[in-house]
Formats: sequence, C-alpha cells, structure tokens
Amino acid sequence: MTLHECVNAIAALIFIIVLIFCTRPLLRLLEQKKSGARGGQAGLSLVGQMALDRTRRLSVVRYGAREVLVLTGGNRDILMDWTERETFASALDDSGTEDVA
Repeated sequence: MTLHECVNAIAALIFIIVLIFCTRPLLRLLEQKKSGARGGQAGLSLVGQMALDRTRRLSVVRYGAREVLVLTGGNRDILMDWTERETFASALDDSGTEDVA
C-alpha cells in the first residue's frame, strides 16, 4: 500500500466520521416528528423505569405536565399515583418536609 492510498483511506474515514456527526441533529429532528412531538415536547413520554424483580417493573410516565407512576408485570398492572405536582421529585421533597414538621 502506497502513501497515496493510505492518505486516501484516512481521508475517507475522516469524511465518514464527520458525516455521521453532522447527521445526528437531523436524525433527532426526524425522531421528534415521528413520535408526534409538538412544540419540542411529546404528549406522552417515559420519564424513567426500574425493574423491581424478574417480572415487575415500576415506570414514571409523563403526559403533558402531569406524571403517573405505573407498576406493571405480575398478575396485573397498577396505576399507583397521578400527581398534581410538577414532578415526583417535588412530591418526594414535599413529603420529606411534612415528616420533619
């Protein structure tokens, strides 16, 4: 392999890497449009998820400005809470201050 061929291969590799990094914002925009996002926020989104055991999973789902805690798996699915607060983190902070007072 000559020096010229090596330089061409390295230049092609750099071009492909730059192309991949430049298409990431375009792919994110297409993903938001595909998921039905309006105004930068999707109507329904999964905030977080945690496996409790082999069959059960605890999920926080956001719909607009509200969040709901869902326990799935096992014999049935349970809707745990529909908060009036902005997030579950603020609900936990509020409950922590209530216990101290």
